[in-house]
Amino acid sequence: MDAYDVQDAIDRWTIRYPPGAARRTARPPIAHAQGPIIHDTAGARYLDFGSNPTGAILGHNHPRYIEAVRRRLHTVGDDTFLDQDALLLHCRLGEILTPPLQKSLLVPHGDAALRVAAGMARAVTGGADIIAVSATHDGAVCFTRPATAASHPGNLPVTGVSEAHGTAGVCPDPAQCACGAQGGLQPCPWAAFEATVAACERRPAALLMKSFAGGAFGAGAGWAPVLRRLCHQYGMLLIVDETATGYGRTGRMWGHQHDDVVPDILIASARFGAGQSIDVVCTAPDIAEQVRACDNGVLDLAWHDPVACIAAVTTIDIVREEELVSRAAAIGEYLKTRLGTMAADKPMIAAVHGRGAMYAIELSAGWAAGNHVHQLGQEVVQACRDKGLLLREPAGDDSDRIVRVAPPMVSTETQLDEGLDILDRVLRDIAAAPRASAASRPGAREPGQHQLS
Repeated sequence: MDAYDVQDAIDRWTIRYPPGAARRTARPPIAHAQGPIIHDTAGARYLDFGSNPTGAILGHNHPRYIEAVRRRLHTVGDDTFLDQDALLLHCRLGEILTPPLQKSLLVPHGDAALRVAAGMARAVTGGADIIAVSATHDGAVCFTRPATAASHPGNLPVTGVSEAHGTAGVCPDPAQCACGAQGGLQPCPWAAFEATVAACERRPAALLMKSFAGGAFGAGAGWAPVLRRLCHQYGMLLIVDETATGYGRTGRMWGHQHDDVVPDILIASARFGAGQSIDVVCTAPDIAEQVRACDNGVLDLAWHDPVACIAAVTTIDIVREEELVSRAAAIGEYLKTRLGTMAADKPMIAAVHGRGAMYAIELSAGWAAGNHVHQLGQEVVQACRDKGLLLREPAGDDSDRIVRVAPPMVSTETQLDEGLDILDRVLRDIAAAPRASAASRPGAREPGQHQLS
């Protein structure tokens, strides 16, 4: 399709994005891609540092991956036969999971994994509610209690509104809590946990721990082991969602390994490229047996795509054989140094966070008076794209001032330098543009004031 055909198809046959998102439909189609590099049909070349989640692990069109998927397409799939590739995926997962995690259930990509994990927790504990917890970049914790209707196994496990935050209450025992180790600089996760449990109308079955944008789960505050201990004291299970952090992206095979916790249930989700994606729910043998004996229907959600299975198997094999976990750790050290240097002389950067091949720049909310921080994030991403670097669009919520830098784990140092040089130039250009004076910027930092997690 030439440019005229593309625009004609958009105008005649697609539902257009809102005016503020018109740039998405203006992009030319992809012509070809390899690793972190994408070429479009207009001849432009880009480095993909996170705009397309399917390239987060292997980049685009890894030769071994493409060949494995092509071979699988020639094999007939039928539910009346055992699927060898599905069994291989169970084996591979068993080899890379953190003990005692061993058993796995394959489910389609989407919300099925959360439904299964919640159903497992309810079957084992007899509880109902599922509490979600996530970290902010400064180490504070935020809990979410689900609405009453969400407690039914057929609904999503977490759909409610924020009920309790890390500022709730006084720490029961600072000597045993992460907030005590921080010298009172961080809100107390223990007190916030107890306040959230007390707000639940029915006994909670599990705590769902989510990663934060720049890395894994604890944000450096050490609260993950505290919450793990509290879960078991309250008869709850710990569910860890590794959708964003699994398969080596943080510099370890699983993000929870940074925070010295082992979940009771692990959700691993990945989009491996070429449209292939699959989710898996993993747990220990004793929990798996209790769920099987309970027969509450949660296991009926199991289903898999055979092609996605071989895609996942091949991806895990490549990650292990090409030592991409250690490669991601090395990328993390490089990003930490380069992004830290950028932050040292740019007051618009409030902090830098991350692990492995997952880093995030937090823009200062008060850097430019009258300039909405979300607009600033969009400006950075758009300017980088115009210069050939693709970054993930900032979200329209509390994380809208986060610019994510997440190169594929196969990226070379030359490619990292190219992408980071573009980002550095863009930040310098934006800083040099006429804006409010530094004296009028609330909370403006002196050069060199930056934070690395």
